[in-house]
Amino acid sequence: MRPRLLDDWPAVAERVRAARSLAIFLDFDGTLAPTMNTPGEAEIERAARSALRALAANPKARVCIISGRRRADVVALVGIPGVIYLGVHGAETATARVSDSVASIVRDARDELTRRLNGTRGIAIEDKGIAFAVHYRNAGHRETSRARKLLENVATSREGALKILHGDCVWEVLPREIGGKGEAARRLWRSRSPMSLPVYIGNDATDEGAYRTLAEGVTAKVGAAGSTHAHYLLKDTREVARFLERLRVEMGLREEIARSVH
Repeated sequence: MRPRLLDDWPAVAERVRAARSLAIFLDFDGTLAPTMNTPGEAEIERAARSALRALAANPKARVCIISGRRRADVVALVGIPGVIYLGVHGAETATARVSDSVASIVRDARDELTRRLNGTRGIAIEDKGIAFAVHYRNAGHRETSRARKLLENVATSREGALKILHGDCVWEVLPREIGGKGEAARRLWRSRSPMSLPVYIGNDATDEGAYRTLAEGVTAKVGAAGSTHAHYLLKDTREVARFLERLRVEMGLREEIARSVH
């Protein structure tokens, strides 16, 4: 059983104080904002927003939100200056693009699945440009089973060009070349803040790769423990907000101590 992160705060705070800086990576849905039946209704916790704004302004902290959503969607929902935003599981940055040929494969697969589903009740397909998601939160067992079989058939027929990630009541369909959140988070950490302490908070299977690749840092899963590579657990988005607030306070104390020394 994984320990609760807030219960082990003294040990975490000691690591934060000892680190030169922090590289903070956060998922959005189910982590910063409660998961909603309608994605457009998601709203970041007020306390989390306040803490993130302060952390993003701290020169000893780098904050990155890495989501399965489109990058533009996350920017619009969060909108905090100084935060790095990565969309589509880290593949979509401010400048990154996939080739036209790969985009064509994704588009053709999405269109074929849409035709074959033919309006199956409770199943919704979300176009993400370089990827697409199949949501089944509002579908019954029979509809979900049918959608899963059709999706697997469509993906397999693309001769290994696509892969399926299993999230919280969603299947994410991406080009095989996209490494996922773990690869993106570690690449960003190593390229920009290699001496910092990485912190990663997520809530579903799409975050497991990041827990593994950032195992030397502080990692936590939001929600039920299940099977996870995260070191810690957080109960819900409110506990995430409390954790971020504690980080904000701890980083503030670091700055005060540094100023008093100099």
